[in-house]
Amino acid sequence: MLNGTEDQPYIGRFVWLRSPWVKWTAVALLVAWTFFALSAYYVAQKPFSPEQLAGLSRNTAVWLRFPFSGWALLRSLLDILAALWIVFAALGVGLWLLARLKIQTNDLALFLYGTGSGLGALGLLVFLLGLAGWLYAAALYGLLIALTLLTGLKTLRFLCRVRPSLPSPLILVGLSAFLFITLLQTLLPPLSWDALFYHLSGPKTWLALGQIGPGIDVPHYNFPALFEMLFLLAMGIRGDSAAKLLHFTFIFLLAGLVYLLGRDYLRLKNGWTAVLFLAAIHMIWGLGAQAYNDLALAFYQVAALTAVFQWQRARQERWLALAGALAGLAMGLKYTSFVTPLLLAGLVLWAQRRHWPAAARSVLLMALAAAVVAFPWYLKNFIFTGNPIYPFIFGGLFWDDYRSAAYANPGSGIGLSLVPLLRLPYDMILGLRDASADGPPGPLPLIFLPLVLFYGFSRWRAKGAGMAAFRGLLLFALAQYVFWVAGVIYSAGLWQSRLLLAAFVALAPALAWIWQDLARFDHPQFSLRRFLGLAVAITLVLNLLAQFLVWLPGAPWAYVLGSDSRSQTLERYLGDHYRAMTGINELTPPDAAVLFLYEPRNYYCERECRQDSILDRWGHMEYLYGNAADIAAAWRAAGVTHVLIFEAGLDFVVAEQIPWVAPQNMAVLDNLRARYLTPVPLQIDSYSLYQLEDGDQ
Repeated sequence: MLNGTEDQPYIGRFVWLRSPWVKWTAVALLVAWTFFALSAYYVAQKPFSPEQLAGLSRNTAVWLRFPFSGWALLRSLLDILAALWIVFAALGVGLWLLARLKIQTNDLALFLYGTGSGLGALGLLVFLLGLAGWLYAAALYGLLIALTLLTGLKTLRFLCRVRPSLPSPLILVGLSAFLFITLLQTLLPPLSWDALFYHLSGPKTWLALGQIGPGIDVPHYNFPALFEMLFLLAMGIRGDSAAKLLHFTFIFLLAGLVYLLGRDYLRLKNGWTAVLFLAAIHMIWGLGAQAYNDLALAFYQVAALTAVFQWQRARQERWLALAGALAGLAMGLKYTSFVTPLLLAGLVLWAQRRHWPAAARSVLLMALAAAVVAFPWYLKNFIFTGNPIYPFIFGGLFWDDYRSAAYANPGSGIGLSLVPLLRLPYDMILGLRDASADGPPGPLPLIFLPLVLFYGFSRWRAKGAGMAAFRGLLLFALAQYVFWVAGVIYSAGLWQSRLLLAAFVALAPALAWIWQDLARFDHPQFSLRRFLGLAVAITLVLNLLAQFLVWLPGAPWAYVLGSDSRSQTLERYLGDHYRAMTGINELTPPDAAVLFLYEPRNYYCERECRQDSILDRWGHMEYLYGNAADIAAAWRAAGVTHVLIFEAGLDFVVAEQIPWVAPQNMAVLDNLRARYLTPVPLQIDSYSLYQLEDGDQ
């Protein structure tokens, strides 16, 4: 109560908050901050615009078509069934692994840990098949069939006893709307940049080769590739839409995880409030529809933290082994995830700070589990490239100082200037200067930031139900943020809010707990909790509206229902890029080797298309050779027959003068075009296709 004494013990050392005048001033400031944060966010990230509404009117001919094709619906149904089969087999493997660890917990936790660890184990099995050269349909089908036969019956029995808790009808309808829009986008062919560049392009290449091997000059193919193995499995047994659905599945796993954290560890009265805060993270829905790995990365990191919370309760070392294994699976997705096992080790050491031998043993067990699970990726890199964390720090195959500088663009970050550092949370949440187009996190982290700081300091030493987990979630989010800031200081390319997705997921149940606890400050004349609940509702409604208005012009149901073919859909969404890939497929011979300049996406190219993975190919050629004749000779020696130049990309890097990427001397490129490249009639303004010649034309 704002003017009573019930909150006196809670306020503790913040004695000055006992004054009603001070409390009402704080409430007024928080209300003003909420209005400011909401308006600032939706000015920067408009849920709709006049141009968008005009685009809707122009596209009515597309999105009002509803012809029905049973074959198209069957295609989408088979995609969904293929993804569900993979998840079912993975759950069986995961439950078996949990039984070996003697993990005993409630059914929801078993489902989450089992599915996550099973998908990780399945990815590692596919990786071993790839190294053995067994990447063909029979082997992939055989793997799934064998796992289903071995574990399917027990998995069915487990699923039959699970009794899910459903939310209120209003929440259920809202979440279903988000899921339906995202699902239809997921059923489309791959469209996103990184999917067409390496998340699916790599698995497509390995499937075509029948194995995973060295010698391909795409650094991203040597990043930890756990989820790419799952994409490969889905593509091998069904297709790329089934692969996208595997990433979509992690929306449900993340929802279950934050529900579990809210219900079991923070003791929320309604765990679904944590899911609402998760749903308000705008980027989740955009990422969930694409063949990325960000949702899986967030799940494994936060699930590892949750396992540590359970260890803090039970003090059973098997939970540390599980936490380490989950952290190791995260390290099999992105290099940046190494911050997670470090933080978990810190939490374990602090919990056992009075018993250092036991603390050291616990950390060693967790570290060993993480290392065993993550080790295959780093060993493969060392054997293939000479660098376990290729291409960073130690360089390796195809790498030199020029390419290292081109990739990192050192010095392009915000530096150590005080004002940009203080503005960073505001700019990041509003999506200002973001280097990716994957969507901002939504306004709730900004709205609740003062409360997070207040509760974080005032409850730092508090005891009671949920306090250890609450502090752990805040520490996890803080560690992720500090690591992200270090990258942003160094390089502008790391300014991507999606790299903080795990932090936002961890904050979702913590913000729900803060929102619930605000009830203690309710007053008959004003409820701060209800006011902020209204802000949460507005955020969800506007996010749903924004998602709907982005979704509607593309009319994804036209593909799902069969009125548009795959090629029509791709041309509508990808435009000149898809037309350029189609042109290559039609205008070049089957044995052509096409070198790309300023274009990293090659998924829809059916020739040997060598993408410009970090947009440094031309700059690197200038650095190595310096003249058109030697560059052309080097390309011919490498087997190149054709060259594709993304003219729009070239114009952009020239206009922006991006270091290490923009041509240093346009005359060299002009000379190459004039003397060694013969135009092929692609008839697309933003792309030029050439045949590489032996000499002067």
